[in-house]
This record gives sequence, C-alpha cells and structure tokens, in this order.
Amino acid sequence: MSGAAKASEMAFRARRAIRGLDMALDKEPALFIEQDGKHWLNGPASLLIAEKGLGCEDLVESIKMGGGRFREIFVQDIRLELIGLPCGGLLVLLKNAPLNGGPNAVLTPKEKHVLIMLVKGLSNKQIAHNLKMSPGTVNSHLDNIYRKFGCSGRLQACLTALNRGLICLPEKKQKQKALV
Repeated sequence: MSGAAKASEMAFRARRAIRGLDMALDKEPALFIEQDGKHWLNGPASLLIAEKGLGCEDLVESIKMGGGRFREIFVQDIRLELIGLPCGGLLVLLKNAPLNGGPNAVLTPKEKHVLIMLVKGLSNKQIAHNLKMSPGTVNSHLDNIYRKFGCSGRLQACLTALNRGLICLPEKKQKQKALV
C-alpha cells in the first residue's frame, strides 16, 4: 500500500470513529468542559448525575482537579473517562462503576479504618498498634483492600481511595503569625 493510500485509509477510519463518537454522545452520558471552565452536559449525563445525587458544579470541580493528571477518575460510583481534545477542551464519558470493583466487594469497617491510617502514612506496625490488632491481621486487611481495589500496593490503594472519594484528606490549617 502506498503512502497516499495509507493516509487515505487512516483518514477514512478517523472519520468513521468520529461519526461513531458523535452518535454515542446522543446516548451515552457525556460532559464537555472548555478551557475557560464552561461546561455542557448531555441529557443522559444530567439524569445519571441527578440519580447519584451529585451537583454538576462539584463534579466539574473534581474533574478539573484530576483532569491534568489522570485519564480516569472516580466520583462516588461513577467512573469518568477523560479525553483531552485538540481544541483544548476535555470530553468526559460517565460510566456507572461499583465503588470497590464488584457488587460484593464492599470494604468492611475494619478495612476502612486500616485504609484511613494507610492514607495518613502509618506503617503496618503503627496501624496494628492503633487498632489493637496484630501486624498479620493488618496485612490480611491490606490484602483484602488491594484485591477489592484491583491494585497491588500501598500507594495505589491510597490513590484509589482518594480518587473514588472514599477518604478525604483534611485541609491543612495555616499557622497565623501573631501581630506584635
């Protein structure tokens, strides 16, 4: 196949993909965010957001916070696929996604406590001491968390918990200088 034929074939495939995306935007929940922060939401996305009890502005803010660093983020139990567009905007496809990997993969209260301490940066030994359990039990809880999140380590588990909104980091209080 010559170079011109390859280019023609690529252009044909690209046009077909764009037409398919255009048709999907009528049916699939989607959100478009312009560079200046203005956003547009299609009907299915409005319904999904309302069904989940989310505010559109809060969702857009979450996307802006993660948009430059992630291709996929989770807000409650919605998986957001972020697609950067050549015009500088961001197309966001909204998908229903169970919070913890599957319908039966809900964190137990003990796993949640372990996860909170993990996000705070405590070691297994410190977590065991604080929760009055053995380090082996902490390891068991961590293994369960990793399996439920579909990840393999501490950092991934922390990022997953933060991205899915399961854990919120406390805002740092700035020390105020005393006026003399």
